Amino acid sequence: MEGGTWKGAAAPMADSGDEADEADVTRGDRFIKTAVAILGETGRTDFTVQEVVARSKTSLRAFYQHFSSKDELLLALFDRTIAQSAKVWRAETTGLDSTAALKLVIDRISEQPESSTQDSLNRALTLYNQHLAETRPRDYARILTPLHQLIRDIVSQGITEGVFDPGLDFGAAAAIVMQTVMGAQRLHWLGAELNGTPVDAGQLFEFCSRALGVRDSAEEAATPSLAELFGQIGMRPGRRAGEFAMTMPVSPQVVNTSGALQGGLIATLVDVAAGQFGLEYLQPGTTMTTADLFVRYLRPIRQGSAFAVPRMLRSGRRAMVMQVDVYGDRDGDGELLATATVNFAIIDGPTPTAGLRANS
Repeated sequence: MEGGTWKGAAAPMADSGDEADEADVTRGDRFIKTAVAILGETGRTDFTVQEVVARSKTSLRAFYQHFSSKDELLLALFDRTIAQSAKVWRAETTGLDSTAALKLVIDRISEQPESSTQDSLNRALTLYNQHLAETRPRDYARILTPLHQLIRDIVSQGITEGVFDPGLDFGAAAAIVMQTVMGAQRLHWLGAELNGTPVDAGQLFEFCSRALGVRDSAEEAATPSLAELFGQIGMRPGRRAGEFAMTMPVSPQVVNTSGALQGGLIATLVDVAAGQFGLEYLQPGTTMTTADLFVRYLRPIRQGSAFAVPRMLRSGRRAMVMQVDVYGDRDGDGELLATATVNFAIIDGPTPTAGLRANS
């Protein structure tokens, strides 16, 4: 993370030479600015407090009023650098989709220095980054929080957009992405490339995005829709005793540990049956969403198929209430296996013109 981060926040402080700017900054800012200048010149963090004091034209007393040690000074510099960079990058990613936002952040972190001064600054802060992680891990984690939160929000957005794997723990995923990019950049700045060729931002983006679940266009085409997922478990529209029903066969893929049709899938079957049945009752310019669903399970469904038969109890301007009875087909005797009540809220929106029922 050393390239773009240090360039985005610390370098402007080092480049400022305006006397008016000097008067505007606090003594603490002046010490930080002096440290940046020293790092940019030497690329090393082994300078002394006395050197900082002499170059900032202040006193030791003034220094220790702001910082208890040189480490505290560098910690404040690192903290400010991360916070300012994350703030700028968050503004730049506003309005972008998740993959574009992720690429922008990786590009910014991976930017190469434009001058030897910037390169020296990056190297010095890279070394201090490692020192901080080893000696003050809690402070290190706190300082990295703005960057971690930015990446975490991007991962969360990607899951919401349906681009990243919904099974991800996005906090952990963000930490892994952040440390992966930081580690690759650390190898670059320390000159320890393992394969003789620098890892570039494009490779990092490809690796991280695929780890998060992004697939190429051919793979995306194979990702099933909700209707296709229903089809894979055999859920489809049908009829029972002349009435509309949604049906699902009992198979090894949909049974629980006792060998019966899993209860959550029965609830899904009920919800889909009621939703499909309710489409015909909608007025133009309205749509519907499940408000609540109550299922009473009467008997396990262990073989054959389950049939969910909906019946309208009340259809109003803002709500629908249905009863859905679930039957089996093993004996053909009409035995009731579950019964449910489903309430739908009717809201403004595009009216569905097709559904599973329309395709039967």
